[in-house]
Amino acid sequence: MGSIGFDEHHMGSSVSNPESDGLSLLAAKLEALGHDVQRIEAELPVDDAFPWDVLVLPFPKLQFSTGEMIALHEHLRAGRGLLLLTEWGDLYSHVDHLNELTGPYGIHIQKDRVTDLEEHVSHQVKLGGIVLDEQPMPHYVRIRNFSEHPITEGLSELIYFSGCSLKTSEPAVAVASTAATSFGDLDLDIELDDDEEQGILTIAAASEIEGRMLVVGDSNIAANGYVEQGDNLAFIIQTIEWLLRER
Repeated sequence: MGSIGFDEHHMGSSVSNPESDGLSLLAAKLEALGHDVQRIEAELPVDDAFPWDVLVLPFPKLQFSTGEMIALHEHLRAGRGLLLLTEWGDLYSHVDHLNELTGPYGIHIQKDRVTDLEEHVSHQVKLGGIVLDEQPMPHYVRIRNFSEHPITEGLSELIYFSGCSLKTSEPAVAVASTAATSFGDLDLDIELDDDEEQGILTIAAASEIEGRMLVVGDSNIAANGYVEQGDNLAFIIQTIEWLLRER
C-alpha cells in the first residue's frame, strides 16, 4: 500500500469532485484497496522530498515553477513514481512545458488529437429510452493494441476520449497504441491531411530510470464519466500498482 498525491493546485481534476470530470470514483477505488489518497491544494514542496510514493498530475493547466520542476525530477531520481495525464492539442500552451518534464525520460507529448474513422465508439441519441440515432465519435477511439507489460496484464480494450498521441525514445516504451487506421488530427477537421501522421500511434508510455513514469495522452480516461468504460479503471489501477512497484 502506498501514499498517492493528486495535484489539484495546477488546475487538475479533483478527487473530491463527483461530477463526470472529477476523480472521486478512482480515489474511492484506491482507498478501498488500502492506499492513502491525498489532495494537493498548494504548490509542490521545493525544499524537501515529496511525502508521496506516487504523484498524479491530472492534466496540469497551470505551469510548474522552476523549483517545482526541479522537485519533480528529484522525486523521480529518488526512485518514486509519477503519473501524468495530459490532453489533446495545445489548449493551455502546455505541451512544450510538460515535455520539459517527460522528455528526459524519452516521452514526447504531441499537439494532435487521436482520431480513427473505423475503430471508435458511437453516441446514442435517445428519446424516452428509444434509440433514435447513433452518432459516430471518431475521436473516442477504441484501443486494443497493448505491449507486454505489467500494466497491461488482462486488458482487452481501453476507450480513449479525445487524447493526444505520444512519441517515445529510449528508455521509454509504448504501453498502449491505436490501430493502424488512426491518425493524429492537427486541425481537428476529422480528415486525414498531408501533414498528419497516420498509423499506429502511442497513447500511453512508460519509462523507468531510477523512478517510474507513466504518461497517458487523455485525462478523461481516469475521470468519473469515463473510467468505467472498457478496461479504463483496471488500466489506471494497474498503472498505480506499477508505479508503487507492486507489480
